[in-house]
Amino acid sequence: MRILLIDAYDSFAQNLAQLLTSATGATIYTIRIDDFANISLLKPHLPSFDAVVIGPGPGSPEIEADIGVVNDVWKLSGEDILPVFGVCLGLQSLVFSHGGQVNKLGTVKHGLLSEIAHTGEGLFEGVGKINVVRYHSLHGITEVGGDVEEIAWADDENGRVVMGVRHIFKPFWSVQYHPESVCSEGGRNVVANFWKMAIDWNNSQGRVVKDLRADWKGQPREKSLMELQTSFEGRELDSAQKMEVRTEDIFGKGVSASRICEILGVGAAHEFVLLESAAAPGRFSIIGILTPGLTRRINYSCGDTFLKLSYSGPSSSETKVDLRDYGGSVWRFLAKYMDQRKATGGKDDSPFWGGLVGYFNYETGVDSLGVPIKPRKEAEGMKRRPDVNLAFVERSIVLDGHTGKIYIQTLLPPAADRNWLESTKRQLQQEADIAITPSPTPPPEPYPKRRRSAVKMSLLKLSPTIYKPDAEKYMQKVKTCQSYLSTGDSYELCLTATTKIHLEPTNAWALYQHLRTRNPAPYASYFRLSNTTLLSSSPERFLSWSRSGACQLCPIKGTVKKTPTTTCASASRLLNIPKERAENLMIVDLIRHDLHRLATDVSVEKLMVTEEYASVYQLVSVITGTVEPQDGMTGFDVLARSLPPGSMTGAPKKRSVAILQEIEETERGVYSGVLGYWSVCGAGDWNVIIRSAFRYDDEVVTTEDGSEKEVWRVGAGGAITALSGPKEEWEEMEVKLDSALGAFMGDF
Repeated sequence: MRILLIDAYDSFAQNLAQLLTSATGATIYTIRIDDFANISLLKPHLPSFDAVVIGPGPGSPEIEADIGVVNDVWKLSGEDILPVFGVCLGLQSLVFSHGGQVNKLGTVKHGLLSEIAHTGEGLFEGVGKINVVRYHSLHGITEVGGDVEEIAWADDENGRVVMGVRHIFKPFWSVQYHPESVCSEGGRNVVANFWKMAIDWNNSQGRVVKDLRADWKGQPREKSLMELQTSFEGRELDSAQKMEVRTEDIFGKGVSASRICEILGVGAAHEFVLLESAAAPGRFSIIGILTPGLTRRINYSCGDTFLKLSYSGPSSSETKVDLRDYGGSVWRFLAKYMDQRKATGGKDDSPFWGGLVGYFNYETGVDSLGVPIKPRKEAEGMKRRPDVNLAFVERSIVLDGHTGKIYIQTLLPPAADRNWLESTKRQLQQEADIAITPSPTPPPEPYPKRRRSAVKMSLLKLSPTIYKPDAEKYMQKVKTCQSYLSTGDSYELCLTATTKIHLEPTNAWALYQHLRTRNPAPYASYFRLSNTTLLSSSPERFLSWSRSGACQLCPIKGTVKKTPTTTCASASRLLNIPKERAENLMIVDLIRHDLHRLATDVSVEKLMVTEEYASVYQLVSVITGTVEPQDGMTGFDVLARSLPPGSMTGAPKKRSVAILQEIEETERGVYSGVLGYWSVCGAGDWNVIIRSAFRYDDEVVTTEDGSEKEVWRVGAGGAITALSGPKEEWEEMEVKLDSALGAFMGDF
């Protein structure tokens, strides 16, 4: 049995596909509204399907670009007719195609729950009273005496709003709400009722479903990056391990990541990688040892037909890799690069044995969606910056914050790396012995006292010039976002703005230490690579995956600033209001969609739980799933198809990103991209780059007195919904901004 799902570029469509699978047992084939230029090209394929489902999407059925072939599906007649079920935009299209109207709601409903009434028959037989999630700013009004009649409705401040319809004599049904949302009740029953009526109709008409035509190009599942690449190369997948990890470990309770970085000379290092769990629930801290002339750097700029390979260090030459050998995809290059470096022999308790470390910036995700990036200003003298900035780390040190274990690891063969492994172990063991040995004298501080004093004084003397966004302009942009929400183009828009800091040249490591002291975070990082410096105190995991393919995404939406009188209970009361819950729910449903594309067993482990961080309380959800290893599928496939992070875009993602490209004045750059690792052991962990500051090391401004200053950038923003208030959104943006700006304030 086969169902054809027609997707209108929505960010919830795969949730609907999964609901259809579980309720019907059929195989779901998904196409986009514009995959077929017109209905005459699609019609020859329809006899191969038991039913069609019209998914939700942004826009209006009155606009051809928003609806594609869908309106014509509802107009099928004679032998071409087959059962069809519509959701949200699908209902509006059914009503519009049969003489009804589509109007704006007075009060938009995005991510909000309503109790609906229904006839209790047909689509709603045995369903009972249900609360459902609504994502719509438009609504259908059926033609009086027409062929489409109401079967469900909601009563709210908009009056009576149609929630379900059916065609009187054709096998067409639709609902306005989203039965696939994690918070909707009765969705499986409604879909099962549709399926029963569809099969009964097919049987009553003697309709026999045919095999798929030879020219059908749709697939029931997406292919992995490695499957695509090996098919491109005309070869089979190779599952053999290619490298071996060698590890020494010690018990190093009391030896901090900061102390190890100091031992390794972080303050003077032009390139350095620290991914630090500086607060709960983080556990592991990872130090990547970047060795000049040995560690490979990988850089890519969106729009290029090549990527650049070079070695760590100041004088390395670059090699260009033609991406035409990878179907034009940087993602397929990286998948093959890591497939050739799979390793064995590392410690099971260490999540990282070596591998790729770095970031994919926001524009990488924009480009992967097929949305044009804002014109880049090279003509105005701005240098081209890498959108993908990675290093392949052969040597690494991993600290387990729970057990105190320190793992010293290398991927290099013994002949090339025996001395480093042994000498590093000996050096760290000496530090560990000092940390655990009772002594009448105080143990060493995280870095030497006289140096700490010097760093402290240098920060106290800082006089940064801070250029914040204009408050009035920001609040006007909030209103602009809401105008798009009112027309059905988006359910939620994550608006951001950039603050610039001009600062006399200073020690970046000292700034990071100050940031992590003021705002410790589970995904903190000090990252310097390819002339970019990133100081992060991010609280938000984007995506992690284990060696066995277990994936986890943890979106954060909803923020309350900590004050002396704020408690977790009081913050929870402030966050558990319709506006904040709607923000979080929309992203949860979006992320479920992203994960459903490739993973199985997708579930919501936590739904809108209030969690405490150093300077704020946040509303956090946790979504899990598993990618199966057949055909080379890994968590990296999920990463490649899920950027930018949904918590930084809004939903539906593609349309929302395109709108934000128009509203926001500048590129986001590193901010709201993802930073993390993909280990040769198969695991990966990536955080959302928020509560962070970054600079391009070669970018300076000249002041009136002739001195040069560094240019740092801090991004911040918030999710704009129909319930947002412009002033409140500005204030929330400032709360988030201040958590990173504190790094530049010398108030120890």
